[in-house]
Amino acid sequence: MAAPQNFVSVSRRPPDVEDYIDILRRYRSWIVAPTFAGLVIAVVLAYFTPDVYVCSAAMQIRPSSVSTQLLPSAINGQMQQRLQELTLQIEGRDNLITVIQNPKLNLYPKERARYALEDVAEDYFRKNVKIQPYFSDGTNGAQAFKIIFSYPDKNVARAVVQELVSEFVSKDVIFQTEASNKTSTLFDDLVKSAKEQMEAKQVQLATFTAENEGRLPENFQSNSLEVQTRQAAIAQINERISQERQRQALLDSNLNNNKNLQAQVEANLTQAVTTPNQAVRNTNLTNLEQSIASRQSECVALENKYQPNYPDVLTCKDQIKTLEDRKAEIERAESAPAPGSTTRVVTNSEAARQLSTLRSEESNIRAQINASVQQVQALEKNLADQNRNLREVQDKISSSPQVIQKYNQLFGELQMAKDQYTGVSTKRETAGTQQSVDEHQAGEKLEMLEQPITPDKPTSPIRGAWIAIGTVIGLFVGIALAGAKEIKNTSLKNLKDVRAYTNLPVLSSIPLLENALLVRRKRRLAWLAWSSALIVGTILMSGAMYYHFVLVPQVQ
Repeated sequence: MAAPQNFVSVSRRPPDVEDYIDILRRYRSWIVAPTFAGLVIAVVLAYFTPDVYVCSAAMQIRPSSVSTQLLPSAINGQMQQRLQELTLQIEGRDNLITVIQNPKLNLYPKERARYALEDVAEDYFRKNVKIQPYFSDGTNGAQAFKIIFSYPDKNVARAVVQELVSEFVSKDVIFQTEASNKTSTLFDDLVKSAKEQMEAKQVQLATFTAENEGRLPENFQSNSLEVQTRQAAIAQINERISQERQRQALLDSNLNNNKNLQAQVEANLTQAVTTPNQAVRNTNLTNLEQSIASRQSECVALENKYQPNYPDVLTCKDQIKTLEDRKAEIERAESAPAPGSTTRVVTNSEAARQLSTLRSEESNIRAQINASVQQVQALEKNLADQNRNLREVQDKISSSPQVIQKYNQLFGELQMAKDQYTGVSTKRETAGTQQSVDEHQAGEKLEMLEQPITPDKPTSPIRGAWIAIGTVIGLFVGIALAGAKEIKNTSLKNLKDVRAYTNLPVLSSIPLLENALLVRRKRRLAWLAWSSALIVGTILMSGAMYYHFVLVPQVQ
């Protein structure tokens, strides 16, 4: 059984410049081959990749020519939102497909033959169209944007940009017209609805006001004052009723006294006398004339004191009429032939005069009592009316809080409806102003800032950079392969390695002896390989250049 071998790991010595030169000399093929391959691949890719031309046009939002003091700023600020919507429409799939199918442009014919139109629009056209903000010193602060399109054909690129610019302008005009019409129609409906609502609130408030007349907020102070006035009137009426009742009691007492006096006078009213009839008649006539004169004096005094229709005046006139009727009867009796003297029972003139006075006073007292009763009835009726009116006013005051709350609610709703109607009407006028501004083209609009120009040079690919990058990448790959080979190779390469790893002196070195035939064969194979690589690489690069400089221009 063989004894196990013990391996001792030895760290490599740090390489110096001569070592690096030896590495490059040993692995020069590993470095040159990837570098040349990178060059060939980069040249082929650079010249087989079609040119891409970028065409662009700039458009700006021209500010409104109407002053912001005349036209609200809200209207002047609608262009930014409109531009965003236009961008979304133009970059939409349907619009992109329409542009692709335009026979004058004939975009992406090869891709359309292989893929669906939707995929071509999404994967090719949309990626090559860019709409981005753009600011230039010539815009005077106005907002602008740039339309950029990349395409292998420079003429088609310019035509597509012109088409997109035309679509922006046309769609903006259509958008303005539709937006103005829709806005006007919308605000017409809103104004009509707000007006109907305001009128309904007005009718509702008017109906409530009519149903609650006297209970409204503006009536509260007048109702309170009316309560005080009616309470004072009621107190005054009660006082007058009390006075009239005291007067009635006094009149009743006077009436009783008058009746007692009349009874006493009536007991002495008649007496027996024997005189010619003519004398008696003359005496009665004289007494009546005196009574009539006395009553007429009293009537004159009463008329001077009271109105003509006062009860005492009317009673006095009735008494005068009665006395005059009696006088007329006596005069008719005196005109008849008088018989002889007889004994007769005659009236005591003094008693008759007193009785007549007492009866007149009784009539006067009764008239006063009747007047007082009527006055009390009128005052009581007035008192009932005042109490009823007072209760009505108090009911109004007691129900005022609920009525005032409801009234304030309805009034607030009416004010809100009026404010809404005013606001909507103002917006409607603004919308009408915007529509007029759009019709006169005085508002914000899109205009060309930079015309699309046919590009002279392609923007990509940058072939020099591609070739340089490919060559450098191949060089780095070769260096990486050479380094890997060197790391993997652990043999002693030169005398420095021998001295470093053996710690022994080197007396002499024997050069590597190889078979000449093998050496020549290896050199021929290397020359053949490199010649073939150079020829193939040159052919590939030449073919790529020929395709780019000869075939592609002929096709275009």
